Amino acid sequence: MILPFIILWSIPVLMTAQNTRTFVSLEEVWGEVKKQNLQFRNAALQTEIAELTYKTSLGNVLNPRMPLSATMINNTKLQQNFIPAEAFGGPTGTFREVTLGQQYNTLLSFQPQFDIINMSGIAQIKAARINKEIVQTQNEINEYALYQNVNVTYHNIVSFQRQKKILVENLKVAEQIRSIVKNRFDEGIARKQELNEAEVNVISVKDKIEQIDINLDIQKQILALFFENNIMPEINENVADNFFDESQTPEKNTLAHRSIVLQSGFLRQDIRVLQYQYYPTLSFTSSFNWQSLSNNQFFADNSANIRYNFVGLKLSWDFPTVQRLSSIKNKQYQLLNLKNQEVKTKNEADTQARQLSLEYEKASGQWANNQSITLLKKDTYDKNMFQYQENILTLDRLLTSYNDLLIAQLNEANGLTNITFTKHKILINNQYK
Repeated sequence: MILPFIILWSIPVLMTAQNTRTFVSLEEVWGEVKKQNLQFRNAALQTEIAELTYKTSLGNVLNPRMPLSATMINNTKLQQNFIPAEAFGGPTGTFREVTLGQQYNTLLSFQPQFDIINMSGIAQIKAARINKEIVQTQNEINEYALYQNVNVTYHNIVSFQRQKKILVENLKVAEQIRSIVKNRFDEGIARKQELNEAEVNVISVKDKIEQIDINLDIQKQILALFFENNIMPEINENVADNFFDESQTPEKNTLAHRSIVLQSGFLRQDIRVLQYQYYPTLSFTSSFNWQSLSNNQFFADNSANIRYNFVGLKLSWDFPTVQRLSSIKNKQYQLLNLKNQEVKTKNEADTQARQLSLEYEKASGQWANNQSITLLKKDTYDKNMFQYQENILTLDRLLTSYNDLLIAQLNEANGLTNITFTKHKILINNQYK
């Protein structure tokens, strides 16, 4: 095979609840994959999570806090205090034991707060916005990789089907050769060894067909996995009608480079978020309280109710910690690594388009050469068959030319499939640039 295989560790042998559907193009297959494959649902979830993170960052700029608390305390034994007795008209130098406080204490407290100036929170908004772009780009990268894998599997199936068609046609020829040899053997003209070789040739072609059928089933099951096993695909594409358009040339694909650039931007912003945590934060703070005091019971009719409130501003400033300094330094090293990756992915993007162009040129040239070889091998086989029937050529020479023609036809079929495979590689590359 010219085309690579997708290797899966496990392929289900039994497929249940599947509908068979016939596709006539890769575009039809891809449209159905986008409906069935769970990767697209996961991508939508990742996008929603990124959007939620961004909205959260907007709210965190003010960082509103509204703690509400309620406490009910039963002072089962109040503290005893000793107060100078002279305060009560007693002799100087003596003390009187006095119980202070109320046994039943109820407190309801509401303390609204929010940040007025929070540099770290403001920086977090940009980080969340970049994160949304990273998620979107990663979704495109995953979709691009999935599409390329579908392209490989699809054209493996097309190639196998075309090979099978050639093998079935050649099986008839092999059986005709065997029939000729059998007649000669019955007439005493051919040896038993020649009949054996003719029979081996038929068996060999049948074996190839059986192997093709097995490989076809494997590739169809792999393709079915892209549909989450909801559909068993059948491919019915005429490759000859799907040639590459010479006017369509590969364009530079910057997906990988763009992803690294966004990751670098996110990391730089993340460093700023940590650094801005060193800046002071100005906050509005307030407290609204209601208290009920009684020696009888909670919420007694004669309880003393007290209300007290305050509003104000608070300036808080955290000193640098070893952990935060270490985190910043670690991210700076990561940023240096990403800068190196930026250069690498940029160079790869520059060469990828040229490589795709060369791949198509190679596939086109190989197919043209294979066509010429097939014509020559066909001519050789036809002449050898005529000479064999005239008892001029031996059977082994005829079988050699037969197998040479078969190999040439298979190579031509693979070459034709490889052209459309490369075409779609370019189309996918240009679509996700």
